[in-house]
Amino acid sequence: MEESDRHWRGSPLDVADSSIDAYGIQDVVIEFDNGDEDVLRPKQRKEFGSYELHQLAAYLDSMAHSIRKGKKN
Repeated sequence: MEESDRHWRGSPLDVADSSIDAYGIQDVVIEFDNGDEDVLRPKQRKEFGSYELHQLAAYLDSMAHSIRKGKKN
């Protein structure tokens, strides 16, 4: 499989059978294996807007990349 074929483009919120409502997201909780958790909230309003969700997705992607890279070392 080519590298470009392995990367999915889009949003999980776009999936037709998704039960996620893209409106009204007030926080995102990341739970780690050791029991710790990070709660991410928008800084300027009560709910995430599309730009903030896009930035959050980029942050999660970079964090996942760092974790995968660390496991290879």
